[in-house]
Amino acid sequence: MAGGQPSRPRASRVVAGMVSAALALAAAACSTATSQPRPGETGPPARTSAGTCAPPPVAPSTYPTFATPPPASVALGAEWSAVLHTTCGDVSLVLDGKRAPRSVASFVTLARSGYWSPSVCHRLTSAPAPTAFLQCGDPTGRSTAEPGYGLPLENVPADRTYRVGDVGVARGDGFPSTSGEFFIVHHAFTVASGSPVYSLIGRVTSGLAVVEHVAAVGGEDFRDDGPPWQSISILRIDVRPR
Repeated sequence: MAGGQPSRPRASRVVAGMVSAALALAAAACSTATSQPRPGETGPPARTSAGTCAPPPVAPSTYPTFATPPPASVALGAEWSAVLHTTCGDVSLVLDGKRAPRSVASFVTLARSGYWSPSVCHRLTSAPAPTAFLQCGDPTGRSTAEPGYGLPLENVPADRTYRVGDVGVARGDGFPSTSGEFFIVHHAFTVASGSPVYSLIGRVTSGLAVVEHVAAVGGEDFRDDGPPWQSISILRIDVRPR
């Protein structure tokens, strides 16, 4: 330092350190607020490292369709394990066939039929959109595919809040719920009174970092609702009773 004056860079480092500490505390508080489990749940989803994403596969020219929805009995009234093998890594889910039997029966049937093998995750919503999820499940990647049936609403959260790691069924034109498309929540949101709600079918148990990585990169052209900038496709989904 020259002329006995205080070092400006040193002061800046002190201020920067204080700001960083404050931001870290705020981030920790936010994380706690948005990751609280529902009654009966053991805790927030496990985080695993997100790896590099592989190039997306070619979209299929055909996909299975069905004349009627599968019966609720397919869900066995039990919990199911599902593993989404994606181009960005695996995401593991637990599905609640007791609280959402029709939706879980549909998910199991479509997974076993190869409906999502492969299929692109074609939509990412984030602030300032009213929702915050990664939406997958359309083989065409244009939100035009349907397996041939819709579903009733099931297991809608009483507080209309969807938490980080929740898995829900997307809305369909003319149906309370579509059957092919589903979403994974990357930031908690509450649906306003009078706005459409979504069936809740389960939650992520591991691999949430894959979804968070895609969400952090953002939407195409930095929009709040559109295709994710980081391409991610489902290669296949394995399901089995727990």
